[in-house]
Amino acid sequence: MIRFVFFLLVIISLPIQAQSWKTPAIEGYGRIIEYEEVAIKPNPQKEYKMFFHITNKKERDGVNASLWKIARLINLLEANHVPKENIQVAAVISGEASPIVLTEKAYKLKKGKSNPNLDLIKKLTDYGVPINICGQAAAERGINPETEMNPLIKLTLSALIDIPTYQMQGYTIIR
Repeated sequence: MIRFVFFLLVIISLPIQAQSWKTPAIEGYGRIIEYEEVAIKPNPQKEYKMFFHITNKKERDGVNASLWKIARLINLLEANHVPKENIQVAAVISGEASPIVLTEKAYKLKKGKSNPNLDLIKKLTDYGVPINICGQAAAERGINPETEMNPLIKLTLSALIDIPTYQMQGYTIIR
């Protein structure tokens, strides 16, 4: 009986001790919880170079899940005192994720709804994250880079070229 009462007290007190979700660097996206005591934390003295290959159209909190993950990564690093100049993140979009690069007008024409990724793309590029679209994927999906592509997105020849190019520059590839 005493164990049961103790168990109930612990369960009841959990919400009181719970931390709130935060988005310290990319406001509104990539929410994080901070912990003081964890096995591995980012080292503020190190440089973090990550290159995301975004191919999936899966969503999280209403936006592309990979873009959301980039926001979370930046939020985690910033919350752990890694200076912005030590955070280098870039991305290339290809495959079924390609429509996220469309302008509002083009997205509405092709998908029948607003592009939910525009605000997050703006926040990421404002932070300094270059976001590219694979030219081959754009062509495969009928995206006209001159008239339908968000101007914050840059056209590259191919993700097949982007990935090894960033890797040769010391970036860790994240898929």
